[in-house]
Amino acid sequence: MNAFLFKGMVSSMSRLKRWYDKNPELKKWLERLKHAEEEKRNIILDGIKQLDSNFDSDLIDRHVMEFPMEMKRRWYDQNPYCWLIINGLKYADDIFLQKVIDYLQRELPHPL
Repeated sequence: MNAFLFKGMVSSMSRLKRWYDKNPELKKWLERLKHAEEEKRNIILDGIKQLDSNFDSDLIDRHVMEFPMEMKRRWYDQNPYCWLIINGLKYADDIFLQKVIDYLQRELPHPL
């Protein structure tokens, strides 16, 4: 197998391993959040944290000890607060995830 093809397959497989890949709508909005300006992204993360405190007050905070001490490649691993919010969503139920999706739809720009 040629190295370029193998690298593409590994890359595709690793993308499918992300916990949010099973929710295409959430995946789409998290990708938009990834590309938002840092200031806007931080405001949105604060908003998700506020949603959490209204829904399940410690859903996100419960998992703080899982923060990876080694450097990871995911965009949200680079910032501990961002990691805490995004990773905490992994443990949310579908009702809360829909609230997050609705919030992201209101707060992030829609592509033209």
